Amino acid sequence: MNLLKLIFRFEWKQFIAQPLQLALLFFFILLGGYSLYTGGHFVEQQLRGLDTLQRNQQRQFTELKQRFDSDTSTVEGKNLATQAGLPQVIEYRASPVATNPPAALALMAIGQRDILPYYDVVNSKRDFFTPPNTAIANPEKLAAGNFDLSFVLVYLIPLLIIVLSYDLLAREKEQQTDRLLRLHGGSLRRILLYKLLFRLGLLWLLLTAFNGIGFMMAPQGIPKDGVDFLLWNIAILIYLLFWCALVWLVILCGGSSRKSALLLLGCWLGLTIVLPALCNRLVGLKQPLPLRTELVSKQRATMLETWEMPIPELIEQFYGNNPQYVHLRKPTDTARYGNKRFVAYYDLLGRRMDKNIRSYQEHVQLHQRWMDRISWLNPVSQMQSLLNEIAKTGLASYLHYQRDVARYQHRWVLHMNGFLLRDAKLSKEDLNLLPQFYRSTDSGRLRSIAWKIGGILLFTLLVCAAAAKMRPMEKND
Repeated sequence: MNLLKLIFRFEWKQFIAQPLQLALLFFFILLGGYSLYTGGHFVEQQLRGLDTLQRNQQRQFTELKQRFDSDTSTVEGKNLATQAGLPQVIEYRASPVATNPPAALALMAIGQRDILPYYDVVNSKRDFFTPPNTAIANPEKLAAGNFDLSFVLVYLIPLLIIVLSYDLLAREKEQQTDRLLRLHGGSLRRILLYKLLFRLGLLWLLLTAFNGIGFMMAPQGIPKDGVDFLLWNIAILIYLLFWCALVWLVILCGGSSRKSALLLLGCWLGLTIVLPALCNRLVGLKQPLPLRTELVSKQRATMLETWEMPIPELIEQFYGNNPQYVHLRKPTDTARYGNKRFVAYYDLLGRRMDKNIRSYQEHVQLHQRWMDRISWLNPVSQMQSLLNEIAKTGLASYLHYQRDVARYQHRWVLHMNGFLLRDAKLSKEDLNLLPQFYRSTDSGRLRSIAWKIGGILLFTLLVCAAAAKMRPMEKND
C-alpha cells in the first residue's frame, strides 16, 4: 500500500509537470464538452419539434370540440355543426400522434435517432411510405456519424490511453531507471501495473464527471433513470479496463517506445476501422440489408391492385376478415363512395401492406442479429452498440417503438370503424374517450445489455490472462 501511494504521488507530480500531457488532457476535455453541447442541441431540437406537434394537436382537438357549440344561425356555423363528430373530419383535422421522445442519456449517445422517425401520425389511412418526419440527410454525415460523448468515449479515449501509457516500460529502460525502481521493494510488473492504474483512475474520474454532467443536462420533463446511468458507468469502466489491459500486454513485451506506440496504434486502427469494415462487409454478403425503395415500390403496387378490386369481392373479403361486423351488412354496402367500401379498402390494404412491412422488418432484424453476433469479435463495435442500447437510441429501441405504434393503430382503427360502419357520429363526450398511445417496456433490453457488457468483460479477462503470462524483458530490442 505504501508503494501504491508513493507511485501515485510520483505519477501525479510528474503528470502536472509535463505541459504536453496537460495540454492533451485539456484538449480532450474540450472535445468532451463540445460533444455534450452537440448532443444537448440535438435533443433540444427533437423536443421542440415534439412540443410544437403536440401543441398543434391540442389546438386542433379543441377546435373539434368547439364545432359542437357552433352558432347555427350562420351558414359557417351550420357547416361546422354538421361536420362535428364526423369520424372522417376527426381523422383529417386531428389525427393522433404516437411519439418516441428521447431518453435522458440520448444526448450522450445520439445513435440512430437522427435518421429514424421519432413520431408517427396514426389514422385508418396511415402513410405506409416515407415517414413524414425523416429529414433529408447528408450522406457524409451519415457516414461519419454524430460527434457525441459516445464517439469520444469509444474512439478517442483509447487514443488518450495509448499516448499516456505507451512508454511506461520503455521509458524506464531507456533512462535506465528500471533497476532503481526494483530497489524500492516491488517487482517491475507491480510498479508498471500501479502506474497504469493511476492513469486508469485519472481517466475514470474525468469520464465519470462528464457522465454526471451529461446526465444532469437532460432537459426537464425527461425522466432520469438511475439504473441506465449506472449501466452506462459500468460499461465505460469495463471498456477502460479493456484498453488498459491491452496497453499493459503490449508494454510487457518489452519493446522500445516507438515499437509499443506503433503496435498500439495498429491495434486501435484494427479495432475501430478495419475490423468493423470487414464485419459490415461479411454481414452484407451473408444477410444484405433490404432497400427501402423496394418496399415503397411494392407498397405502391399493392395499393393500386387493392383499389382496382371489384367492390363486391372487396366487401366479401372484409366481412370474412372481420366477422364481428357481419351483423351490419346491408345491400347498399357495395356503393362506390360509401363508408363501408372505403373501410373495406383500407382494411385489406393495411393487411397486405403490413405483410410487406413484416417481411421487410424480418430481413432488417435478421441483418441486425448477424451484426450483433459478429460484433462479439470486436469489443469496440460491441461498446458502441451497448451505449446506444443503454441510451435507447439504437435500432432495437426503434423497432420496439414501431411495434407499439402498430398496436396503437390497430386499436384506433377498431375504434373508428365502430362509427364509420354504422354511419354514426362521435359525440362531444366520445372525443374524450379516444384511444391514447402508451409506450411499453422492452422486457429483453436489460438482458441484451447484460450480454453485451459480458462480451466486453470477456475480452478484458482474456487480455488480462495473456498479460499475466508475460514477463517484462530485461533488454531492449
